[in-house]
Amino acid sequence: MDTAMPALFRLTGILRRAALLCLLAATHTIAAEPLPLKLGIMPFNSPLALIKTHQPLTAHLERALGRKIIVHTSPDYFTHINQLLAGDFDLAITGPHFGAMAADKDMLLLYRYAIELQPIFVVRTDSAIHTAADLRGKTLALSSRLSIASIGGVKWLQDHGFLLARDFRVVEYNSHGAAVAAVTAGEADAAITTHTPLRQIPEDIRARTRLLGSDINVPHVMTLAHARLGSRDIERIRKALAEFPLTPAGQAFFRDTGYRGYVAVSPDDLEKLRPFIDLTVRMMR
Repeated sequence: MDTAMPALFRLTGILRRAALLCLLAATHTIAAEPLPLKLGIMPFNSPLALIKTHQPLTAHLERALGRKIIVHTSPDYFTHINQLLAGDFDLAITGPHFGAMAADKDMLLLYRYAIELQPIFVVRTDSAIHTAADLRGKTLALSSRLSIASIGGVKWLQDHGFLLARDFRVVEYNSHGAAVAAVTAGEADAAITTHTPLRQIPEDIRARTRLLGSDINVPHVMTLAHARLGSRDIERIRKALAEFPLTPAGQAFFRDTGYRGYVAVSPDDLEKLRPFIDLTVRMMR
């Protein structure tokens, strides 16, 4: 027994050292593995459609950054803007009015899409609505009262002398596609949307509609990063985004969505958005 005990102690020591080495190796692996980035996308379409549309972008960012991208879609616009302002997202693709609001809450504006956003009214092909005056007394379908399309469309009607609840009624749906579908189904007289979501609506629904334009133009959807990521990582993200339109997947993405590419957010963009931000805050209350 006396000769067996030292051998037993030696074996125990070896096992302890082996366990320690395994623990250190596991800790090193965990430390070397960067945390995923949480990307919040404004819920302007169904979650499945949003994930599918943005898959080429998220795949590109994962390759360029060496980090997993977890896409998060909120159930509605109100939840999205509150999560955005609370700093729940590392990255965000959001409406320009939300982006401008978040810029005061530690989110940095990286880019916006190159095209401008114009609220439009969608009616059935056989509708008697042909001008703004014809919208008086009608029911309008919205993707959300807080979307920039809705905010812009309501402002346009107000600029033409309409008062909400007195001169027109609004009904909210969970996406632009659902709002347009409500028009074709006869549930609403018109829908307020923009040109971009229409490109993602099934052709058989689009074929049963026609458009009434407006003279309101605002900057398009913005991409942001949270300041907590640090200047080094934010510059890597900015560079990866700038490279995306140069890739075959990026070219297809911007062609299919109609976004055309990225441009920097300018002071003039933010100034254009000021009246819409004020209206958004009133609508939130």
